[in-house]
Amino acid sequence: MNYFDCTASIVIYKNPPEIVIRAIESFLSCSLNVELHVIDNSPTDDLKSSVLGLPIKYHFCDSNFGYGGGHNKAIAACSESKYHVIINPDIIIAPAAIESLVAFMDENPDIGIVCPSVLNPDGTVQYLNKHYPTLFDLFARRFLPKFLSPVFQKRLDWFEMKDIGYDSVTDVEFTTGCFMFCRTSVLKQVGGFDPRYFLHLEDCDLGRMVQEAGYRTVYFPGATVTHEWGREPHKNYRMLLVMIVSMIKYFNKWGWKFY
Repeated sequence: MNYFDCTASIVIYKNPPEIVIRAIESFLSCSLNVELHVIDNSPTDDLKSSVLGLPIKYHFCDSNFGYGGGHNKAIAACSESKYHVIINPDIIIAPAAIESLVAFMDENPDIGIVCPSVLNPDGTVQYLNKHYPTLFDLFARRFLPKFLSPVFQKRLDWFEMKDIGYDSVTDVEFTTGCFMFCRTSVLKQVGGFDPRYFLHLEDCDLGRMVQEAGYRTVYFPGATVTHEWGREPHKNYRMLLVMIVSMIKYFNKWGWKFY
């Protein structure tokens, strides 16, 4: 069986082909020996013709297995590797980012997951490092009226770790799921994503399982990716309902904490 420096997976659902191709090409441009799996949860395989010429492994599911379920399928199908990268389709990986993350993980065998600096398209930082969420934190980020934001700004900044900052290597309780650079052996040790989540909070859940297995989850600003963040729960009430269901599952699993 082939052995790769990195395997990776991108889970898609009716994403524009040009967005997916851009994410694929940004990963494949690294200088390492890599393998990429694209899991298509869309109702049709329309994207297949757009990616046929690319050196990837395309899987059409004919059903929507959700974010974590799709990545679990890829993890099971991948060849052996030292690291596995979980990538959103709206991510663009900067040149040499994968190489930098490999070097950093090689130097720190106690780390199970590392996330890079995640930037907006205009180059500003996305504040995606977080503490374990409470019910208040998740509610405030979605529903808190703007006129009340100054009252709770210190708490909101704490939750997004703005008080610590984004300039240095930091242990993070809740790492973003838009790009997770994982030690494959640890990812398989914890069994990948908990399949009970369809979308939202499966990234926090995975990080907690990795931490319970004795490994660190860390932010590393020495590598960057760009994320065209959709913030679907803020636009779509159906997706908001999906998020609420995930919140219930998360707190039932890890304990209800209100503040």
